[in-house]
Amino acid sequence: MNQNVNLTKGDITKSLLKLSLPLALTAFIQITYGFVDMFFIGRLGSNALAGVGLAGFLIWIANAITMVPKVGMGVLASQAFGRQNTKETIRILNNGYILTFILAIIYTIILLIFGKLYVGFFKLSDVASSYAREYIFILAIGIVFFLINPVLSQSFQSLGNSLTPFIINSIGLIANIILDPLLIFGLGPFPRMEVRGAAIATVLAQVVVTIIFVIVIFNNNELLKNSINRLDYHRNWMGQIFRLGTPSALMNVYMAVVSVILNKFMAGFGEAAVAAYSVGSQLESITWNTSEGLQIGIAAMVGQNYGAELFERVKKVIKKSFEIVFIIGAISMLVLYFFRYPLIKIFVPNDTETIKLGALYLAILSVSQIFMAVEIGLTGAFNGMGDTKTPARIAIIFNTLRIPFSILFMPMFGVAGVWIAMTFTSILKGLFNSGLILKKIKREL
Repeated sequence: MNQNVNLTKGDITKSLLKLSLPLALTAFIQITYGFVDMFFIGRLGSNALAGVGLAGFLIWIANAITMVPKVGMGVLASQAFGRQNTKETIRILNNGYILTFILAIIYTIILLIFGKLYVGFFKLSDVASSYAREYIFILAIGIVFFLINPVLSQSFQSLGNSLTPFIINSIGLIANIILDPLLIFGLGPFPRMEVRGAAIATVLAQVVVTIIFVIVIFNNNELLKNSINRLDYHRNWMGQIFRLGTPSALMNVYMAVVSVILNKFMAGFGEAAVAAYSVGSQLESITWNTSEGLQIGIAAMVGQNYGAELFERVKKVIKKSFEIVFIIGAISMLVLYFFRYPLIKIFVPNDTETIKLGALYLAILSVSQIFMAVEIGLTGAFNGMGDTKTPARIAIIFNTLRIPFSILFMPMFGVAGVWIAMTFTSILKGLFNSGLILKKIKREL
């Protein structure tokens, strides 16, 4: 599995697809973790779905926090690798790992102290709130693994190797699929733990992934082994990683916070509305998680070529990237709209109100899938050129607008008003990202 790849040579489309396909599949694996949980938890009722849905926002914030080392380290490491500077690449990766552990410790403390306050903010039923508190406590204990695994994946991906993370994350998914029904329903020798069992299964699966990553690194990749086997803090590289990664992290944290506020709006319409959003957003995440997987590949390919000053090749990479994410968005739009009822029923087979609202959510959000995929994909192009601030500004501005638009639309459309606001702002983000990347290409390349 030692397959570091130079992305500054060869056919662009072939190289991009070869790199991005495992990344997209890896992202799909992350989606499937949520699908597996929702599939089994849905059998416990809308209260369980609503409770786990609240905890899901905290995983979203964890993923956002890990963007600091993941994006910063990824941009710098891919550029250093493109310059064929092995020593620099090793030092950058090592400082990315150090930063990840620091952030993991801080977030663990925050979850343990403020988890109950977070759940109380939504004023759900006692049963749903109890489920959420159970899940969050177990999540806090294992959150370090949720943060380190994407960074370890990124270390391979920055070197052009996207296959190894895909294989390792696939093993983690299989572990989760096996553990979920055993621990949720108490099959075989295991006690029935319901939502608590789902949380334990998810954390254990992440532990498995971390262990395999470490084994592979120490046995199959000398460069990555050198990046992980000693503490090599370097103030300059740590600062650069933090500077480059923070805009993307803030963008994602802020988006999660906005979503928490929107979820508070939805909670005013009952547990069925929250459950419908929890399931519907998992289904919609097929688009944005797959696009984020491609974003990493786009950033790595743009980064290596930009670092090597192959600017004409950078332009071609961006053009091909746009075409690929556009197609992904179009396919998602059609699938989510035309199959919305059977998709929702997979996870909530018997709850009529949740099915109705979930299908409505998918119908509304399907309109924005192309624009969302384009926005996320082109963010990788910005990141690869070392500009992490522009897409972050766009995301923060238009995600903020979701709040006043929701307040404006809810009196007319009920809970659907929140979802209309989400769709409208996603369309605007896609349009603005497209326009600004064209402007950047003309100005800098």
